[in-house]
Amino acid sequence: MSSQWVIALLVASASAILAYVALRIGDAAVMGAKGGLRHALANRLLAAVAEVPVPSVIRRRWDTPGLARRLTQSASAIEAAHYMGLRWGLLWLGGAASLGLLRARHGDLLGLFLAATLLAAGAIGPGLWLSLRMERRQTEIDLALPDLLDRLALGLQAGLGFEIALRRVSANFPGHLGEVVRRAVRQLDRGHARGAAMDEMVRRTPSHDLQAFAASVKQADRLGTSLAKTLRVQSELLRGQRRRRAQEASRRLPILIVFPLVFFFLPALMIIYLSPPLLLLFLGE
Repeated sequence: MSSQWVIALLVASASAILAYVALRIGDAAVMGAKGGLRHALANRLLAAVAEVPVPSVIRRRWDTPGLARRLTQSASAIEAAHYMGLRWGLLWLGGAASLGLLRARHGDLLGLFLAATLLAAGAIGPGLWLSLRMERRQTEIDLALPDLLDRLALGLQAGLGFEIALRRVSANFPGHLGEVVRRAVRQLDRGHARGAAMDEMVRRTPSHDLQAFAASVKQADRLGTSLAKTLRVQSELLRGQRRRRAQEASRRLPILIVFPLVFFFLPALMIIYLSPPLLLLFLGE
C-alpha cells in the first residue's frame, strides 16, 4: 500500500510540474508562433485548462477586475478562465500529493514538511508566477525607458513630429517596451487620439516610470510646450532613479546572504565540527 501511495505521489507531482511548465511554454507559443505543432499543442493545453470545473463560488471570488489587469500587465496570452483553471487544478494536485505523501511517510516530521511544501506550491504557485512575471516586465521596461526617451528626444529635436519619431524609434526597439510602444503607434495609425493611446499603453504595463512618460506627453499636448526638453529632463531623472535602485540592491545583498548562510551553511559546519566531540562524549571512547 505504501508503494502505491508513493507512485501516486510521484504521478501527481509530475502532473502538476508538467502542467505548470507546459502552460508557460504554451503561453510563449501563443505569443510568438503563428502555426505548427507547438502552436496547436498550446491551444489544446489552454482549452483543456479552461475546461477545469472551478466551483462558481471560487470563480466569483477569483474572477475580479484586478486579475484581468494583472494578466494584461504581465503580457500573458492566457485569459482569466485559463488562470483560474490552472490555479484550481494545481491546488487539487498539491492537496492529493500532500495526502499521498503523508500516508506514505506515516505522518512523520519530514512528511509533514514536504506535504506542507507541496500544498503551498499548489496554492500560491500561480499567483507567485504571475507576480514575478509582472515584476520582471516592470524592471525590463524601467531599465530600457531612458534609452527610448533619449532617442525620441533626439528625433523631436531633429524636427520630426511626435508620431513619426515614435514610429521610427519603436521600429527596432527590443524587449517589452518596444512591443508596448509599437502597439501605441498602431493605435495612433488607426486614428486614436494621442491621449487615448497613451492611456492604453499605461493600462497594459505595470511601470510607474512609463506612466510618468505618458503623463508628460499628454501635458505637453494640452499645454503646447516643448516635449523634447521635457523628455531630456525626464530621461536624466530616470537614469538617476536607476542608479539609486542599483545602489539599494547592492546594499540589500549582504542581508539577503544571511538567510542561506544561516539555514544551509551553518548547520553543515556545526555537524562537521561538533559531531566528533559529541560522538566521543556519548560513546565514551
